[in-house]
Amino acid sequence: MQKKLVPLAVLLAALVSAGCTAGLPPESKYSWELYSAPKVSPTSFHGEKMALLPSAAIEFDSSQELYRETLAGLLAAALAKDPNSPAIVPLDEVQSSINRSGLWSDVLLMYTEYRNSSVLRKDVLNKLGQALQARYVLLPKLLHFQQEVFDRATILGVSFLRTRQSTVDIHAQIWDTQSGEVVWQGVGEGSDVSEVVRGRPVSFTSVAQSACESLASRMPWTKP
Repeated sequence: MQKKLVPLAVLLAALVSAGCTAGLPPESKYSWELYSAPKVSPTSFHGEKMALLPSAAIEFDSSQELYRETLAGLLAAALAKDPNSPAIVPLDEVQSSINRSGLWSDVLLMYTEYRNSSVLRKDVLNKLGQALQARYVLLPKLLHFQQEVFDRATILGVSFLRTRQSTVDIHAQIWDTQSGEVVWQGVGEGSDVSEVVRGRPVSFTSVAQSACESLASRMPWTKP
């Protein structure tokens, strides 16, 4: 009986050893430009300010609302690394300016209408541009944050190696506060994996940072 168990034990050890030494896929980043207005060029943003607006509401999953401000902060940090980017007005300064200028009700109405129309009102954009002294505003939105666990080695219905994959997809639009037009929009994605038996879950912040960095590298002022 023991002789029959030896090959199985050896097989299990070999599988686990192979799985551990094979390693996990590296962190990945992707980005896509969905639209760029014909009149926009990298020089369009030279010497201009761009304000980072609060992230748009996440309709599909209310439990992910807590990531909204985190996303805006990570995106601002990623944009600030590029010396060619316009001067970025960070979210906290934008929020303070909205209150100082008495635009709270206008911004609330604009976001409420955006939820139904996907359009930011021109008159409110004009007011924001004047209050923030910013020609452009950047509106981010979290499209998807998901963590999945899948098996890498299963024998007789028992899982010996499990991997957790975390993925974040974000969307961003740049609006001209003077004309009320969308001048650019794109999507960024970041993903990472970890072994369940060894590591802790990959945090939202870690994966979202990758997505923001990827999206920042696709901005219109980065083009040659």
